[in-house]
Amino acid sequence: THIIARGTPGASGADLANLVNIAALRASTAGQDKVTLKDLDYAKDKILMGAERQSAIIPEGVRRVTAYHEGGHALVAMHTSGAMPVHKATIIPRGPALGMVLQLPEESDMIQRSKRQMLAELDVCMGGRVAEEIIFGADEITSGASSDLQRATQIARSMVERYGMSTNVGTMYVPENRNGQPISDETKQRIDDEVKNILQASYDRAKKLLYSHKRELHRLACALLENETLSTDEMKLVIRGKKIPSTPSVRASSPDTKMA
Repeated sequence: THIIARGTPGASGADLANLVNIAALRASTAGQDKVTLKDLDYAKDKILMGAERQSAIIPEGVRRVTAYHEGGHALVAMHTSGAMPVHKATIIPRGPALGMVLQLPEESDMIQRSKRQMLAELDVCMGGRVAEEIIFGADEITSGASSDLQRATQIARSMVERYGMSTNVGTMYVPENRNGQPISDETKQRIDDEVKNILQASYDRAKKLLYSHKRELHRLACALLENETLSTDEMKLVIRGKKIPSTPSVRASSPDTKMA
């Protein structure tokens, strides 16, 4: 239940009722006489990550790129101080995404965030693109990092313009509508340069980390290709070179799939 609570911060009563209804429907479909944590976990994932596209036919080459991409996100998160804990990783398509790494915040993360935590999130965002570059080469990087780069840019810009977390720009606040404030062209350029520098530094950190854990990245990607979904405990076993127990873990999905 702690996992469910961490995955639904700020949820209203109606949101939680919807979650329970989805879980109950799954339990009923499976012929169960009660709703289990597995059903609730499935419902949470469906709400947070979208419904599985079980009918999607994904070419093996795309699956392989996705496995390394998601493995890169997960590995950076697992090895970076300040990153939110990884809950699971999947290469089963959900919504518009071919794969996803789900992180669940600790209780303190729901109140406010530190600079260290924001930098960690930046590094995690970069992990997917970096993994593609390391494994497949700079000319074979894909469009799959689009939402990651968008999110990373938003974080970096907020650090500079809203939170005063840049020593080069200083402790100042820049309103979203710059045209409404007397901000010099020099200041605007300095802000843009600082955002770019923060993003590049994050990319470099992620690349250094994944190069030093390249063997773990291979292990994680291979396990994702074989199992499609991994919980955090399973990922910890995999990167240590150990086998995943045959006993099913808490994998929330429809009764006839592997997805947790």
